[in-house]
Amino acid sequence: MKKIYLELDVSGTKGDEAWGKIEQPKGFVRADLQSVPCDHAEKKSHSKGEWCEVSVHVEDACFEDAIEFYKGIDRILAVETDD
Repeated sequence: MKKIYLELDVSGTKGDEAWGKIEQPKGFVRADLQSVPCDHAEKKSHSKGEWCEVSVHVEDACFEDAIEFYKGIDRILAVETDD
């Protein structure tokens, strides 16, 4: 299993709503979201420019396809790997 690190734009959404709207690619195993502390009430939408880090675990055989998949999503600001 390999990891892909993403920066996800959460502007205008609440909680992890932005992540929940992304259909996951073939080989997806799980994701760990690490929110950056927000300075607004939990029930309010994230402000413009807010983002969170997401570590995505994918099967080795699907790694390259998953990278390309995430690069094609507007809300994904950056895609990085250990490789």
